[in-house]
Amino acid sequence: MVALSRAYLNLNPQLTGLLERLQGPWPARGPETGPVTPDSPDDQPDVAYPPAPPRALRTRFSPTERAELIAAFNAGTTQKILAAKYGISPTSIKRLVHGSSNRPQATANRLTPEQRVAIAAMHATTGITKAELARTYGVGLSTIKRILREHRGA
Repeated sequence: MVALSRAYLNLNPQLTGLLERLQGPWPARGPETGPVTPDSPDDQPDVAYPPAPPRALRTRFSPTERAELIAAFNAGTTQKILAAKYGISPTSIKRLVHGSSNRPQATANRLTPEQRVAIAAMHATTGITKAELARTYGVGLSTIKRILREHRGA
């Protein structure tokens, strides 16, 4: 195989590196690279490849690193820039930031339990439309529908 690949002139450095590795000694077998055979020496050399970092995002970063990442995102740094800085994908940045509600939430438009009861009562007694209730309370129509559904089921 090596002679055949050298017969064709290919100056690709990846191919050259691969050929050098194929011609060199094979790594010893061990717990990281595979089963140990009966003739394996007792003093195994270091493994060919180091173990990969943990794949779970929650364990990949320390709490301090995660807090810094979230603070940078909330300050306006793009997912692409953060992904390059931390060596993960933009999708992983999104999962870290949005996964546990790390963005500051708008609490001004949250409805109190008393307001929710009032919405259900007004809709039942006065016949005010859902759209009018949404405009009055400054929330979306889907929020009003959800509140009315919850009160019907309660």
